[in-house]
Amino acid sequence: MSCSCPECGAAGVPLIFGLPAAEAQAAASHGELALGGCMMPAQPPNWQCPRGHQWRDADEIGWDERLLAVLVAHGYPQD
Repeated sequence: MSCSCPECGAAGVPLIFGLPAAEAQAAASHGELALGGCMMPAQPPNWQCPRGHQWRDADEIGWDERLLAVLVAHGYPQD
């Protein structure tokens, strides 16, 4: 899993698309998650750095685990 921006080297956060849950909005306001908007591109990126660079990492499991950890930390119910 590559959570460092390939353009500038800054640490990245998970990037999600669609209507965000309240927990995702809270995480985004703390800079722990990036919101990509409602329209998902054909080849959606899954990480974003503080400078707005976006990229796709093939490790979907790592991304999913990081995303869930961020959401749970903001009160998202874990099954």
